[in-house]
Amino acid sequence: MKSQIHVVVLMALCFATAAPAQEDQPLPPGTYRLEMIMTSTTRVPFFGASKSASQSISLVQIRRAGNDLTQSHTVCDFRVLDSGMIKMVFPDKFIRALANHTYPIQLEKAGQDWRYRADLGVERIGYRNQGTEDRLPVKIDDPQVFDWDGDGQPGATLKLAIPLLPTADLYIVQRGQSILSGRVLEPGRIDGNIEVVRFDQRVIGARPGFLAKSPEIQPDPQESRFSLSRVAAATTCEILRGSATKP
Repeated sequence: MKSQIHVVVLMALCFATAAPAQEDQPLPPGTYRLEMIMTSTTRVPFFGASKSASQSISLVQIRRAGNDLTQSHTVCDFRVLDSGMIKMVFPDKFIRALANHTYPIQLEKAGQDWRYRADLGVERIGYRNQGTEDRLPVKIDDPQVFDWDGDGQPGATLKLAIPLLPTADLYIVQRGQSILSGRVLEPGRIDGNIEVVRFDQRVIGARPGFLAKSPEIQPDPQESRFSLSRVAAATTCEILRGSATKP
């Protein structure tokens, strides 16, 4: 009888010490799926304003570095989910050219909740930063501009679809920085909002040429959100491309 009681006590102690360890792992290292919904209003000269939502799906790896966590993500898919009369199309070469990002994660206990924060850093599209001043190029022949997506055209190419007009090519340069801020719903699952720290885009050329006017893009933080959830270690971008959900 004493030996049985001793075993029960040992098991109880094991569970008691294991529980805090599990609590301290709100975001276990591993493979994750990151879905970001960005909502914004775009004003195009001659054609007015149009509200749209874009969605990106990324494959994420979370790793432990000493006492800290780092997050790396690769964009697998990027598309416009909803738009008005004016629709922006992101070619496959544009999506493939998006950079892989690695950045630290901040996890803090706030009462009964765990809070998550990740600064994705500055992303430059269509140009290289030269010198100490991060200047966005204004001309297509600026030495900072290069064929970023490898399609034979300067900068990065986007497609613009406008009713009653043929699809246009816009050659752009862009600079942006976003911060993910959310709450751990359960170990390995976070939902939250996207704060756009900066977003600058300039059209440096177009075909037809009369569309070479830079649109005004205003992000909507109230409707921009993300979801980070753990997936199987063998998950690939090909698998994630079929997992998109409507906002």
